[in-house]
Formats: sequence, C-alpha cells, structure tokens
Amino acid sequence: MPPVDARRALSFGKLAEEYARWRPGYPPEAVDWLARDAAHVAEVGAGTGKLTAALVARGLSLEAVEPDPDMLAVLRRVCPDVPAHLAGADALPLSDASVDAVLVADAWHWFPRERAVAEVRRVLRPGGWLGLVWNVPKPVEDWELELAGLDPDRKGLDDGEDADPEPSPAFPLAEIETATFPWTWELTPDHWRAYLATNSGVAAMGESDREEVLDRSRAVVARVCETSGRGTVSLRHEAYCVRWQPAAG
Repeated sequence: MPPVDARRALSFGKLAEEYARWRPGYPPEAVDWLARDAAHVAEVGAGTGKLTAALVARGLSLEAVEPDPDMLAVLRRVCPDVPAHLAGADALPLSDASVDAVLVADAWHWFPRERAVAEVRRVLRPGGWLGLVWNVPKPVEDWELELAGLDPDRKGLDDGEDADPEPSPAFPLAEIETATFPWTWELTPDHWRAYLATNSGVAAMGESDREEVLDRSRAVVARVCETSGRGTVSLRHEAYCVRWQPAAG
C-alpha cells in the first residue's frame, strides 16, 4: 500500500465550492447498504456533504468529521443541522463505543490506515461496522475508455489492472463484505470538464497541461453529444462498497 500523499489529501479545500457543485452523489441502493439498520453514525472525511445529505434524508442521527476547513464550511452550509467536527480520521472527536457505524465516501484511501482503523475500532459499538464507498467509472465504449485515459488518476486502470479500490490490508477477509451498485451519470460536456477539474491528479498538474487535459476531455464528450444528437452523455459508473464488521474480541 503506497503512503498517503498528505498534500494531495488536503488539496480539495481550494476547490470546495466546485467539488460541491460538480461531483456526483451516490445511488440510493448503495447508501441503504452502507447504513443498513444503524441509528447513530459518524461520517468521516465527509467533504462537502455528498453522502451526508443522503444520510440525513434517511433520518439517521449523524456526526460529520472532516479535516479540511474549507470543505467543512460547505458541509455546514449544506447540512446545517448536522454536528460537524474539524478533525482527521486518526483522532476522531467521538467517545468510545458511541456509534453504530462509521461511514466513509471516496476518502478512505487518503487516511493513515493503521491509525484510522484503530480509531474506528475505538468508536464503534459492539456489532458496529465501517462502511466504505467509492464512485468508480466503468468504461465500456471507446469514448468512455478515451476519457479514462485522459484522467491522470485512472491511467492504466482500464488496461487490465484492477480498477476497484483496495479496502485495506488491515481488514481480515473473513470480516468484510463487498457490494457493487451500477449507475449511470448523465452529464453535459461542460459538466464533465468542471468535474474533472476537481480530481486531485488534474488539480496538481501545471496550468497549461491541466487546461489541455480538460479541453481534450470536454471535446470527447461534445463529440459524442453531437453524434448522438443529445445534449448529454450516459457515463457508466459503479458504487463499490465495502463493509468491515470487526469480530468481537
């Protein structure tokens, strides 16, 4: 497992408003699978509230934890009634055995794994679980593969490598479950360009290289729209979910 790049992990704050506007949410079936029958949950790495809002809509008692103050500011505006804490996954501001579940959306790969696992163990009630979800592009058509090849965070993943995120070597295989939920994202060329600009690998590029990648990606989507006579494209995605329920011990 490569070490966490702390600089990239905290690079999203300067793009918080764009992240909130252009990033997708999660399919309802995936949210239901993650939350299951929990009553009180913690969402860690909650970002701008993409998953938070869906959890609130389900009537859950919820506490949000986010290490980036700019992302947290957006979350507090979007979900003003949710207690929100400025903290990282390695030092959760929660009491021992206080939550039924810890949920993480598109953020677990940024956490210091061993410390995060220890904190999850500490705050979970007996029988509780850690639920993880990632939105993963699942390209099939040539134009989808072309888009994937332009994203520096996805280079090589669609050429035979395993594109699913690796949960963590700290989880015993007997204690985890996985599930996948396909969904389709309808978006315009401009929406795709704006979304791609929020990806950490693209944001880290030099300005000229970044603009070239964004323009080329937009052109791919625009070409497909023109060919099909539609204003949007249907981009295949999958919500890849992991649930870890620590064995009693």
